Amino acid sequence: MKKFALLIFISSIFFFSCKKEKVKEVIVDPQTGQETIIKVNRFEDVLFDQSQKDLKSHLQSNFENYRPVFNTTLDNQEYFEIVKQFATDPNMISAYKTVKKVYPSLDWVSDEITTAFSYLIKDYPDLQIPKLYSIMFGPADFSYSYSKRVLARKDFITFSIDLYSINSLQDNKYYQQFPKYIMIMLDSTFLVPDIMNHYLRSLNEDIPLMELSPDASLCDVMIERGKYYYALTKILPNSSMNSIFRYTEEQMKWVEKNEYNIWGVIVQNGLLYSKDRPKYMHLINEGPTTKGLKDSPSRLGDYIGYKIVEKYMKETNSTLKQMFEVNDAKEILNKSSYKPKKQ
Repeated sequence: MKKFALLIFISSIFFFSCKKEKVKEVIVDPQTGQETIIKVNRFEDVLFDQSQKDLKSHLQSNFENYRPVFNTTLDNQEYFEIVKQFATDPNMISAYKTVKKVYPSLDWVSDEITTAFSYLIKDYPDLQIPKLYSIMFGPADFSYSYSKRVLARKDFITFSIDLYSINSLQDNKYYQQFPKYIMIMLDSTFLVPDIMNHYLRSLNEDIPLMELSPDASLCDVMIERGKYYYALTKILPNSSMNSIFRYTEEQMKWVEKNEYNIWGVIVQNGLLYSKDRPKYMHLINEGPTTKGLKDSPSRLGDYIGYKIVEKYMKETNSTLKQMFEVNDAKEILNKSSYKPKKQ
């Protein structure tokens, strides 16, 4: 069962203040004026449809609509047997029933993603509107499944709806391995920001990721990530800051309150332009906390990167596309004139 998700799927709600009116948009094609809404195609409903007596025929009839979530054709008997074993596994059927209780409808995801693209297409008028699929990831090592919870390409996006039901699946043996700090980030609050964060990286796939470079400094990584967080604040008007950063409300308050101190730690320890990754990994890695900073959440460097980019965008009035195309982190830092104030 451990490899089912990889073999089967893809090879390679919100709560608002009553004073805040929810933004809901449709996508308008800049060339044709045609309006589009991105619907969630729920593959788990197809896969676990217990009313179907002939699973193979049922899946084949839905194959074209769900082509991106299949690894190969169902004519491959070995592959179909793996799919069948997954679809008829009692633990997966139980997990599916739980997911349907947690998410009887995903229309709210459709609304939020559509709104995000309605903003994004203004800066990227030639982008292809992707199809959106929910799937069930199933059993896998928690670090692997967490890293693959969203898969985004320019033409399609999939997200593992069972992983965003993790807090309701702790009686299911397939989902009992996740550490608490990961479970906190697998809540519906973080679903849409996760989807759009991954999609933005796909949209900018021609721009080399500094965080993958062995020569990247902390400044490079912070500002690169900061760009994505800043973009999310602009295209997800209904999402709170803590949901965008994948923090609890308390963690978000801590980070905002301690911005000056975090910056001080970075500068005073000579980490800003350090390329010695082991020395600064504690500021960008996932984890329950950040070493050396009491009561802190993880990824503190991400927030500082966001604040630098936010200041840069105010100073330059750049578009999102222009922002992403600036590869020089020092240029962004210098033009931002970033200097946090002591609270």
